[in-house]
Amino acid sequence: MVHRPLEGRLVRLRAREPRDEELAYQFFNDPEVTEFLAMRYPFSRLQEREALSVPARWPGAAFAIETLEEGRFVGTCSLDVVSAESRRAELGIAIGDKGFWNRGYGTDAVRTLCRFGFEEMNLHRVELEVFAENARARHVYERLGFVVEGARRDGWFQAGHYQDMIVMGLLEGELRLEG
Repeated sequence: MVHRPLEGRLVRLRAREPRDEELAYQFFNDPEVTEFLAMRYPFSRLQEREALSVPARWPGAAFAIETLEEGRFVGTCSLDVVSAESRRAELGIAIGDKGFWNRGYGTDAVRTLCRFGFEEMNLHRVELEVFAENARARHVYERLGFVVEGARRDGWFQAGHYQDMIVMGLLEGELRLEG
């Protein structure tokens, strides 16, 4: 069996490597990058090294996101299987290099990751929670076919106030491959 490369139009998803440590450390200690991530406290270099050295929880998958054009590491993404029986996983993504925000890299990474989840991991459902205030991410998810399924009112406390968390889901066959 030949596996298709994990490539989209702009990005390649690859294994996380020790060489990613320094940039990941910078990304996940930048308040602008972590504003809409469920991360409260700074990461040490040791914590980042340990995070990169631990494989994704099987049967999940975690990847580095790099640009196709330059092979530049710009972020991370993952699918954590919540229920093997239900073929359901939770999606996480962070584009840490702010120079690649609002340029389609996150959209392409999510599309590529979901395609992998449905075609290679045999998932039926990909779900996520997104901060209600994160309009940019919500727009990306809706554009790819995710549907708003509900809200966790005051579901996260950060930066001195509570925020609603929007629950979104994408079923097998709903991923928009174009646009």
